[in-house]
Amino acid sequence: MKLTTWNAEWLDTDWGVLSGKHAPGKKIFPHTAPSKAVATRRIEAIRNFLNALAADILFICEAPAGEEHMRAFVETVLPEYDLVTRPKGDSYETQGRQWQWFLMRKALADRVAPGLVPIPIWRAFAAADTDSISEDGTWSVATPKLQTVGGVEDVPVSLRTKHSFYREPQILRFAFGGGHHEVIGAHLKSKFTGSSLPQRKANQSFDDYVEGSKKVRSFLAMAHEARVKLSSEATTIRAYIDHRFGQEADPSIVVLGDLNDGPGKEVMEREYLLHDLISNLQGEVFFAQRFLNHALFDQPSTLRWTAQFKDPIDPARNDRILLDHILFTQAMTRSGKSPLWVQSGAGRVEHLAFEEAEARFGAGMLSDHRPVSVTLTPRA
Repeated sequence: MKLTTWNAEWLDTDWGVLSGKHAPGKKIFPHTAPSKAVATRRIEAIRNFLNALAADILFICEAPAGEEHMRAFVETVLPEYDLVTRPKGDSYETQGRQWQWFLMRKALADRVAPGLVPIPIWRAFAAADTDSISEDGTWSVATPKLQTVGGVEDVPVSLRTKHSFYREPQILRFAFGGGHHEVIGAHLKSKFTGSSLPQRKANQSFDDYVEGSKKVRSFLAMAHEARVKLSSEATTIRAYIDHRFGQEADPSIVVLGDLNDGPGKEVMEREYLLHDLISNLQGEVFFAQRFLNHALFDQPSTLRWTAQFKDPIDPARNDRILLDHILFTQAMTRSGKSPLWVQSGAGRVEHLAFEEAEARFGAGMLSDHRPVSVTLTPRA
């Protein structure tokens, strides 16, 4: 059983042109809708690419917004898949045009009865064991602001504000091999801060870079705020997972998706005492049974990247970064008891399929992200 996560980069725009939702040439954030010919070619490239990947379960980020539009996309482009949807009238609690969806091969869906965990249930579970998360899907975060205090400009002030998911995680649940399995699909908060800043020179110290520009200092405050919110989203998902361990001794859970990362990743972790995002999700090694494994842990470091991003704060940092992840509970390891398990070498970034598709259809026709896959093997 192949499980794949992929960020399809504003797929709503191109599919919207073909479906009539968006007029070619229309200015829609953050770009202009392409011509029908360009949109047609991109959708054809994506059709061929996803057929080549041949995932049994596919989680797509930045997919068409709204159930009606996504259903039309699947029926037209990927008819061999079922779109996993909520009961009529249930909200997906997702804003914007970058929606998240689970697709499952029809033959598999007929066997495993897939469904999505109701959002009120997952929110209640996340809130159950902590005072900081509310059942309405909100929680408080302390974020920095630069304010004028007593006539002094740019005083850093910590303000507590409410935060919630812009794109609520969607949790797929299905039955296989006598056990229940959950796949938590997430597209966490964007690194976008709403501001640009001067490029840091390669030989410029970070202190000189910060002190030399008020714009840089303001940007760092906004980047800090964005990263605090991003980290809190990962912590909320972790709270749900921890609560699930109070219901089952060894739950079979996968977390995947575009988990994002803000500008100045290492700088923020080093200088602002912010936790590493993935560590927030993986949990503490002191509670080894609850620790999540990473599907790419045994892959060469040169292959563990899914996007290229030149960091203006840290230009010396390698621009090949890992934004898309698949993690899984100990139940799915060799020594676990889940009916599905992950063998050594089962996880990979789909570099070959991605580059073959780009060679055929043209660079930039797919996405700015590469998919991550893992093979789940039935336990003998």
